[in-house]
Amino acid sequence: MLAFRRILAFSSRIHTYLLALYLFFALLFVLFLYFPVSDVLLSFVTLSQMILGWTIILEGIWLVFASVYQFFYSRVLCLQPLFLTILRIAIYFIISITLDVLNTVIINGFSFGGGV
Repeated sequence: MLAFRRILAFSSRIHTYLLALYLFFALLFVLFLYFPVSDVLLSFVTLSQMILGWTIILEGIWLVFASVYQFFYSRVLCLQPLFLTILRIAIYFIISITLDVLNTVIINGFSFGGGV
């Protein structure tokens, strides 16, 4: 079971690196909103963000299920990978929503109130 906990810790580390890579592409996306770039590069960054986002979510789900499985198998619950995984997924969603709001404001503008 020690080997499984090592795999769990290594997978948690990979999940952190995936989030760091997503932050890099998010920064590129924000910079591309202000500076003109080719459409090919913008579509590549957008596709990379989408693939990394799904990978982060699926890796997080695997880590949560693996932590629960490890608890039922050995009666030892490793809380650190579980809490860090939930935190990383929450950070991913916050960054994703922030980028979407920023993109919407830059593309469509901002207005108060709705028409009556």
